[in-house]
Amino acid sequence: MEVLRISFLTLIALTSGTGNANVSSYWQFDSNTDGITIHTHEQKNGLVEIRAQMFTPTSYSAFLTLLEDSNNVPNWIDNASHSRVLSQISNTENIVYTQFTAPWPASDRDMVTYSKYWVNDLGFTIEIKDAPETTLAEQSGYIRIHSVSASWTLQKFTNGTTFIEYKAFANPGGLMPDWLMNKLSKQSARATFNNLRTQLPKYQQYSHPQIIE
Repeated sequence: MEVLRISFLTLIALTSGTGNANVSSYWQFDSNTDGITIHTHEQKNGLVEIRAQMFTPTSYSAFLTLLEDSNNVPNWIDNASHSRVLSQISNTENIVYTQFTAPWPASDRDMVTYSKYWVNDLGFTIEIKDAPETTLAEQSGYIRIHSVSASWTLQKFTNGTTFIEYKAFANPGGLMPDWLMNKLSKQSARATFNNLRTQLPKYQQYSHPQIIE
């Protein structure tokens, strides 16, 4: 198994610093289908942040092992065609390069991201953001995604299920209209979660050296 030390995900983003009193108004409900709930928040530039949520049985180790399996990335991260680690900063920090095949009429995209994960009393968290611009030159045939800011959060419950939340925003660049990019972002988040739910059972037998559960 070729190891990918935390790949990035589709176009993604953290919520900005909103207080608890503003959470309900910050996110706008989009859909709830097959146990996957999507909310959005429109940014000033017209693009939307995405929040996807679901419950599914998984350990933290299984989830992390799936993320690190670079050969399997195209099978669950929507539109991802290739991903590789450019540098491992520490056991929990990495610089990753990911390519995406964009649906017609869009051009293919790529991105270079920094990621870090940890486990505490609240659960398992991964945060992802842009790597420094000097990390890797822009590649021929790809438009570079930028302003990447994302998180995965997992919290296990005593009934054997795990709550998974993914918050995501990125600027995909190029000339595609905002309404189309927003539509594709929501579709991509839902497809990724459907694929994630299918793939996770294959990884439940794995432990991870950095995870104590």
